[in-house]
Amino acid sequence: MTTFPCSPMTTRLRINCSILSLLLLSACALSAARAPERVVRVKALADPKLRQENPRWEEEIKELLQASSDYFEREFGIRLVAQKVAAWPQRERIASTTLLLSRLRREVPLTDANGNYDLVIAFTAEPVDIYSDGKARVDRIGNCQQGLGNYLVSAVSSPFRYRGPGAEPTLDVVALVHELGHIFGAEHTADTDSIMSKNFDYRTEFDKKNREIILRNKFCPFGKQAGKRGKGFKTFK
Repeated sequence: MTTFPCSPMTTRLRINCSILSLLLLSACALSAARAPERVVRVKALADPKLRQENPRWEEEIKELLQASSDYFEREFGIRLVAQKVAAWPQRERIASTTLLLSRLRREVPLTDANGNYDLVIAFTAEPVDIYSDGKARVDRIGNCQQGLGNYLVSAVSSPFRYRGPGAEPTLDVVALVHELGHIFGAEHTADTDSIMSKNFDYRTEFDKKNREIILRNKFCPFGKQAGKRGKGFKTFK
């Protein structure tokens, strides 16, 4: 059998193709590693006080969600996607987060002309008392039997600008992450180093038990539309 030596041009071509193939494979592997395992469709709402105080309220809400999504995607493979950002309520200011959540659940459906949502989050800039009737709240602690929570109220205490996925979370982002933990089944803990501690000190890590709960529940279905507030309605702080 006769063989012919490769020309320098052929050799370089093979080397270049090999390099490009390796780069392509690496890019695909990196993309796959970063792909979220669960995507949560969010409808985000801004109350009158937030809209009044911040002319870029739409961007601010999207950026708060992005920062929280960065955390949940990094830690749990869960990505939050803001499918819609809107003004609500239109005029009336509601300082109580309990009343705001009740009205949110009663008036805002999980389906509208723009599509279906897994989670509805209302952001408020009212000067609420975080130690009483102003705590951030969810409609229920999520679980696989009843479904994950669908409604959340979170306070915005100061203007926020997104600084990238590696930025240290602000207190408002930590508060939102805490409530999102409830949505996926995490509960309050006596561990003062945990983000699920009931007090309001700054911390950024979940305790082992609640981390395992979120990982166990992350593929659970979200709850169905509950309709108007009924006897079984209960809010969680």
